[in-house]
Amino acid sequence: MQEGLTENDFIDTPRGRIVIVSDAKPEHIASMRLDEGMGVFAAPNYPASREKKALERISRNDGSRIILAYTEDGRIIGFVAIAPPSSAERWGKLTGDGLIEAMAIEVSKDWRGMGIANKMMEIGLGDPFFDDKIVMCTGYTWHWDLENSGLDKESYRRMLLEYLEKAGFVYYETDEPNVNLDAANFFSARIGPAVDAVLFNRFEQLLFKEEAWADFHGRPRTISEVLGKDVVAWKSREQDKVD
Repeated sequence: MQEGLTENDFIDTPRGRIVIVSDAKPEHIASMRLDEGMGVFAAPNYPASREKKALERISRNDGSRIILAYTEDGRIIGFVAIAPPSSAERWGKLTGDGLIEAMAIEVSKDWRGMGIANKMMEIGLGDPFFDDKIVMCTGYTWHWDLENSGLDKESYRRMLLEYLEKAGFVYYETDEPNVNLDAANFFSARIGPAVDAVLFNRFEQLLFKEEAWADFHGRPRTISEVLGKDVVAWKSREQDKVD
């Protein structure tokens, strides 16, 4: 058990107790093994163990956080990887200035539906480290585990957005090309309580490059509002099929 854990860092599930840490260290990650149900983010044709190596690498960066969930016998069954955005993306202009990205969120296929993902976010983002930072999270359909979840894109999108809303994220429009490659993709962000106006304004300026999107500038929406409009749009499409 990692030194410094408290009772609040546990979650009891039907399959046993899970330990959750908000800032897993590389040597701690290296000492464990991936659960067999992990590996969604491992690329084809190489072992999922590469995913664990990526977690170790990210955790070495002082500006990153690996929120980790694992069994008492040392099996990793979930993680949230938060790190500075890539310099190759527009968001990379604020790397080191307070903008960070929830790059990957995964729970083992055998441990889903037990509230583990919500607990990881609750414990992880409760760390004062995040108070003066903006955490962005993009939803890209090509990363979604539709096959194992049994969900279609619309249902998976709803599940992710509801999860992010519980963690304090809001919905932002953006003209970033990757976000707009699929209508189900989305962009969201959590604004820390101590984020200063300079960082927030610079973040807003990155959202849009095209004047055609100007109506959305400075108008974040609650995720509940967005999901409500999604339902209306879905019903409209279904009615069109009937007609």
